[in-house]
Amino acid sequence: MACCPTEKEYGYEDSRFEKDVDENFHCSICYNVLKEPRMCRNNEHVFCLACISEHLKVNSQTCPECNEHLSVDTLRRQRVLNNMLSKLRINCDYASQGCPEFTCVEGLETHVANCEFAPVFCSNENCGMEINKQDQVHHETEVCGYRKVKCHDCGQTREVVGRLEGRLMDLDGKGQTAEKMMKNNHAEMKKIVGKLEGSLVGMNKRMNEKVEAIKNRHDEIKEDQHEAKKEIKDMKENLSKVNKDVDEVKVMMSQMLEKFNMLELLSKMSSPTKRMFNTPREDILIAGGWFMKYSAEIFSWEKNGWHGISQMNEGHSGASSFIYNDQLFVVGGFTKTIETLDLNELPLKWMEFSDKLPYESYGHQTVVYQQRVIHIGGYNRDERKKSNMISELQLTSPCTLKELCQMPQPRDCHGAEVFEDKVLILGGNDDNGVIDSVLEFDPEKNECKELPSLPHPMAAMATVRWRDQVVVLGGRDKDEVLNDVFMYDCKTGKITALPSMLKKRSYCCAVITGNTIVVMGGENDNFLSSVECFTMGGSSWKYLPSMNKKRSKAVAEVLPSTR
Repeated sequence: MACCPTEKEYGYEDSRFEKDVDENFHCSICYNVLKEPRMCRNNEHVFCLACISEHLKVNSQTCPECNEHLSVDTLRRQRVLNNMLSKLRINCDYASQGCPEFTCVEGLETHVANCEFAPVFCSNENCGMEINKQDQVHHETEVCGYRKVKCHDCGQTREVVGRLEGRLMDLDGKGQTAEKMMKNNHAEMKKIVGKLEGSLVGMNKRMNEKVEAIKNRHDEIKEDQHEAKKEIKDMKENLSKVNKDVDEVKVMMSQMLEKFNMLELLSKMSSPTKRMFNTPREDILIAGGWFMKYSAEIFSWEKNGWHGISQMNEGHSGASSFIYNDQLFVVGGFTKTIETLDLNELPLKWMEFSDKLPYESYGHQTVVYQQRVIHIGGYNRDERKKSNMISELQLTSPCTLKELCQMPQPRDCHGAEVFEDKVLILGGNDDNGVIDSVLEFDPEKNECKELPSLPHPMAAMATVRWRDQVVVLGGRDKDEVLNDVFMYDCKTGKITALPSMLKKRSYCCAVITGNTIVVMGGENDNFLSSVECFTMGGSSWKYLPSMNKKRSKAVAEVLPSTR
């Protein structure tokens, strides 16, 4: 899985190509399809130009594959490989905007520059809406509410006004004639009105009496309406209060249900709950990681901060770790080296183990079961493929991986936890992408069996064991990085959701000390140094002091309290 921030500078994602791309066309730094390929001088290891430039800028001036001396100026072009890559068919940068086109890599830049699905902004003043290039003219001239409207012809308007003025003059003349006629008629009307006034006085009296009666009746109706409106208003206010009370009851019931579920889990514990949450918390060590392969640091609860310790002898990224006989082991991670830290000797100093792994491995897991070290899956860099092997790592000379069992499919970037006399293996990547598979490995019978699946495919997550539950934290599904947290019941496969983390994280690491889960580092849009914690039975996560270094693909262990 690519570790680089953007595709604009680094390799192309596999999913963009019309057909599967040969693994030899992939960059061994970002794992995407090569972009502007460059190779080292002697052994012809190939990388994206941007990836190897960043590597040489941040790390030592050596090839990450063969460690030969290397600089940007001594990188070589590979014309044949570049020609083969340029003929691969890739989808448009604007496929998400609706562009259906596939074009050769060499013609991608020209197609993107002229693509009708490229986003543009409406040029009408005060609009600025983002639309596809092919819809720009129609939007700006027909749809946009800020488009310019054609003005009417002023000459035509003046002509119409002239005709109206003529008609008004004619009407004025006719009005004067009518006024004279009305004056003549006025005298006659006065005579008629005089006759009518007498009869109207009587009618007016009777009408006033009827109006007064109607007015009294209207006042009564108006008062009734006022009372009715007041009652309706009171009913609405009461209904609003009831609805508000119902919503508050729903929230309280939801919170009570969540606490009840947690208390139900806590009730299975033999010791009292109060004593459980007062369990002392041990210090935490984190080591290695992408771009910080050599460094290590420790978090002290007493001092509420991080402090560095001596650097490791080798860089480790995507390694695994375990504590065995008071020694902390860091195994592999883009190297065959195993390093140890004697936790009983101060100052702490890293030592290379007397022997090395049979092959370079990363994205694997190691767990300790009854004094046996179990090595699970991972990516075998020597054979350039994911492993489906479950082996026993024998810490003798020569160091060997004794095969115990084969999983149904290869996987890396998975989780693994020991539970009673079994080992649970959760999620990860197989050869086809992210998976939701959960396996139970029996170290006594050397057999695997399928358990109920995870809620959805996920990989690159952190896991810790709490009682008979495996807590799964963050990671990524097929589309995005997650901040989800849930518990997987090792006996029944039941899923119980916990509050989400404050940040989305993949390739993070986690430990549990007492009943507090601590999650460190990882990556989202970039690498993270932040740390957050959650106490079982609580309702939310909170931040702890950040690490001194940003870390992804690191390892972390709880240090024994006796240290």
